[in-house]
Amino acid sequence: MPCSGCGKLRRVNGRSPDGEPLCRHCWSKHPAARRPCTECGTVDRPYERGRCIACVARERLRSALTGPRHRMRPEIEPVFAALLRTQPHALLRWIRPDSARHAILTTLAEGSGPITHDTLDTFQPTVTLRHLRAALVAGGAVPRRDEQPAQLEAWLPKILARVEAPDERQILRTYVTWGPLRRLRQHSATKAVTYGQIVGVRHEIKTAVRFVHWLHQQGSTLAACTQDHLDAWLDEGAHHGTLIRSFLLWTSRRGHTRPLEAPAYTTDFGQDVIAQDHRWSLVRRLIHDDTLDTVDRAAGLLLLFLAQPTSRITQLTTHQVTDRDSTVTLQLGSEPVTMPPPLHDFIRQLVRRRQGRAVTAPLDESPGSSPAPTQASPCPPTPWPHA
Repeated sequence: MPCSGCGKLRRVNGRSPDGEPLCRHCWSKHPAARRPCTECGTVDRPYERGRCIACVARERLRSALTGPRHRMRPEIEPVFAALLRTQPHALLRWIRPDSARHAILTTLAEGSGPITHDTLDTFQPTVTLRHLRAALVAGGAVPRRDEQPAQLEAWLPKILARVEAPDERQILRTYVTWGPLRRLRQHSATKAVTYGQIVGVRHEIKTAVRFVHWLHQQGSTLAACTQDHLDAWLDEGAHHGTLIRSFLLWTSRRGHTRPLEAPAYTTDFGQDVIAQDHRWSLVRRLIHDDTLDTVDRAAGLLLLFLAQPTSRITQLTTHQVTDRDSTVTLQLGSEPVTMPPPLHDFIRQLVRRRQGRAVTAPLDESPGSSPAPTQASPCPPTPWPHA
């Protein structure tokens, strides 16, 4: 039967007050499809047994967080309140019985004690857990923390376990604690740790572990390592030299190895500078090419116009944007910077769009506001936008 709304031959999903047939798509937009919810009274499309989708999502979330005694323990109530801020459609997908999130929530409900970051760290560090943690942070169930150093510390036991000798494993653990990790903690006291910094530290630690493993393959140890050993290892991969230098300086100063010389870090800055004509060619394309995504256009212009490094661009949040109708400013340092056209239009679009990998409203907004990611966490593949 043809739909009276679009005229296409489709299955009838509902009828208008005049009895005209409507397909599923047209019925979903028709005012007659909205009725008062039998539970909360909200006028919306019935989702299940006369109830709206928000009431159904609330009931299923409560069921997922109900422990074996058929009641929700007091320590899990902040989790319930935080997840309830998620949009109902997304929440129902999250807590499907066959989903990984449902399994985590069930385990939390059956546990004991408050839900903290340490509690969440007992689970496997999957993308699912990362998204759930972000939702709980946005809802105030757990405090905000710098996730980059936390993920690094969770990764350390696995990489250090590759060192077979207990004494050398302890040397590496001490170096990492008082070397790279200490630098990151000092940095995080004033600024957020970037994804690039974490990658650099990981490479540094991996290089030290590989060097110790290589020594054992040669029938030697860290304490017996000579300059000839180091030179032979460097000949196999010269790029390792700059990453191993700080570790060997530390071990030699503390008597774990004899004094060893590794090459210092150098860079050829000139290779990274692009010609002015090429730079302006890229700027023109970002301004005029409407086929490019707004995220890419905004990030590219911030890089080419304002010389902002990608590590800083990936940390930008909508809280750093101030829109005064005629001007848009972006807080890039101590003072806000006025965005030139058309960059200010791109930034306005991103603030309005506010998409991300989670759809939980921040605490300072009503749950019914536009979809937004839960927190300004580093996001290496796609920099903008964050709430």
